[in-house]
Amino acid sequence: MVGTVISSDLDLIGQLQPNQKARFVAVTLEDALAARRVYRERLQRLEQVLAS
Repeated sequence: MVGTVISSDLDLIGQLQPNQKARFVAVTLEDALAARRVYRERLQRLEQVLAS
């Protein structure tokens, strides 16, 4: 396995252009979960703004 993309970065990977390089960085499970929590909070704030 080359690497795994954490869930909070899936949208970023999806925006890569063909042949564009990606750099993988080792993270702990705790870091990945914290990033997911921040990502979800950001989405919730965006939903609130759009609903206003």
